[in-house]
Amino acid sequence: MKNVGQIDVSVIIPVYNIQQHLEQCLDSVLGQTFSNFQLICVDDGSTDDSPVILNRYANQDARVQVIRQENAGPGAARNAGLSAAVGEYVMFLDSDDWFEPELLQRLYQAAREKSADITMCRSDEYDTQTGQFSAGEWMLKSRYLQKHTFAPREMAPYLFQFTYGWPWDKLFRRQFLVEQHLQFPALRNSEDLVFVFQSLTLAGTITVLDDVLVHHRTQRKDSVSNSLYLAPEVPARALFTLKKQLEQRGVYQEFEQTFLNWAMEFLVWNVANIGAVGPQKTYFHKMKREWLPLMEFQKHPRSYYHNRMGYYKYLLARFAPWPVFRLVLAGYKRAVHGGGT
Repeated sequence: MKNVGQIDVSVIIPVYNIQQHLEQCLDSVLGQTFSNFQLICVDDGSTDDSPVILNRYANQDARVQVIRQENAGPGAARNAGLSAAVGEYVMFLDSDDWFEPELLQRLYQAAREKSADITMCRSDEYDTQTGQFSAGEWMLKSRYLQKHTFAPREMAPYLFQFTYGWPWDKLFRRQFLVEQHLQFPALRNSEDLVFVFQSLTLAGTITVLDDVLVHHRTQRKDSVSNSLYLAPEVPARALFTLKKQLEQRGVYQEFEQTFLNWAMEFLVWNVANIGAVGPQKTYFHKMKREWLPLMEFQKHPRSYYHNRMGYYKYLLARFAPWPVFRLVLAGYKRAVHGGGT
């Protein structure tokens, strides 16, 4: 039996200088077929008209709660939202993305039916520059799913491969987060993967809906993901923070294979995608001399790693000099993207 006034879901949105897309995001939550939720918007020190928009929505709908703080990054904003959340479940949404109208209804029902700590769905991508949607099969890989409801240990070798370390396609049971003391670390980017991947290893039950219910905006010039080159070391810090947390929680050994498979690709991918050549060269050498040796990938045979191409990229990063790495990387990008078009 529910207590009178009990909230089923708390939706948390960190907001920072996103006036051009904020209304679409908020409308997608307030237009849900499911109505028993609170919407917590954490204004992370916005200097545009985002606070004005948030005030208007809060005045129009009692379910909207606005929290304001000095700029501290999306992790701190999400933590502030978690502190204010009272729902049985918690859902995060980035302020430039949006939900399908039935998302909360579908995820909430599935979570209750399956007694799941984490319930997730599919998403697709929306290109801000072209206005085109693209399928996101790679964002949730069916080939790793033998069944759609499972315990993490059943997926131990592939737990970090079948999904990604972002929170906006996942519904979390709030008491689970409280009991496990799960918070976002104080990092300017990549903070979400530390939270998400920990939660995946610690959950009792995970259930997956095979439907696209979230739309993820890409190619927004001022997004966090497009500014990673400003702090290229932060993703590596997030990786080592995650490893330490898994070790401290006593689950690293069980999930070492999935972690190392993910970490191998993650390190090389982040350096390969630094846009400026100077910083890319600097962090290539840092990766080669510090980050890769710390992970001790070489202690396992080739068969331990799932992705052959990912393993070859690791070997390239480990053994090739910078000019060769740069040349091969450029050729690979041309082959994948058709010469950059």
